Amino acid sequence: MRVIRAEQLTRAAGNANAALQQHCVHTASCEIAGVTMELCTDVPDVARLFALRYADHPARNAPDFRYYVATVRGGYAFWCAHAPTWRWTQGPLPADAVAFLADSVALAAIIRYDSALVSMQAACVEFNGIAAALAGNASAGKTSTLLACARRGMRIYSDERTVLRNTLAQPYLRRSSVRGAGARLLLAEVGGERSDDALHAVPQLSPRVCFGAESMAQPEQLRALFVIVGSGYCAALEAIDTATVMPAIMRWFDAQGDMVDRATRAISILSGVKCYKLTLGSSDESAAAMAYAMARISQQP
Repeated sequence: MRVIRAEQLTRAAGNANAALQQHCVHTASCEIAGVTMELCTDVPDVARLFALRYADHPARNAPDFRYYVATVRGGYAFWCAHAPTWRWTQGPLPADAVAFLADSVALAAIIRYDSALVSMQAACVEFNGIAAALAGNASAGKTSTLLACARRGMRIYSDERTVLRNTLAQPYLRRSSVRGAGARLLLAEVGGERSDDALHAVPQLSPRVCFGAESMAQPEQLRALFVIVGSGYCAALEAIDTATVMPAIMRWFDAQGDMVDRATRAISILSGVKCYKLTLGSSDESAAAMAYAMARISQQP
């Protein structure tokens, strides 16, 4: 099985030319955190799959900018007017792989369009009016902890990416492809019931699909950050300061500007955020520890 990673994209000089744009007639639009982007591509299935991924973010306005995905010699080009151009140079790919790569660079283009936006590789939930990010490496345990948070009544912004407008958490409900058996297990985990026909009709799942519209969070100020540092016999929290959390967060933080600009922005945002190291116990114990900390924060002025 071939593994495709966004890190395999290479940065290219300049933007692709207008001739390529003329062939990008298949489109899909989405609106994230108040920014509307239209994806334009010469591969019809890429537009279709991208529209499915962002079905929970319908565009309500004309596009603020267009992002292009085109077939070129040796692979594909990904570009827009205000963000870096990227190339895949390792030959043809199936449409779902191209859509995955487009998805990996599209959010960065949205963040770079609006200076008020930043993002972190972290799940994000809301409880008692407090938005909290749950950060960790890809296999740290964010998803299982998020499911337990939802079972405890927390509302969901995203299962994978915290998007902020200034300091307000924004919904980011990108859908992920899940095979039928995996979809049944996930829906059973969150207490959902779907017929086989429904599973085939919705081959991609998002927090909205899994938890229902009533479980989706409205924008609230980010006031807590939990960084997963491992697992233990039971869940444990340790309060930490901004300086301690910064090295980890900068690996996952994205905003306009160079590294210094991004670090300055991260420090500014985190200055009003309570930060914790989270050692995972059982999923429910971990969610309970987060709920306890967020309840304490909600009681503070």
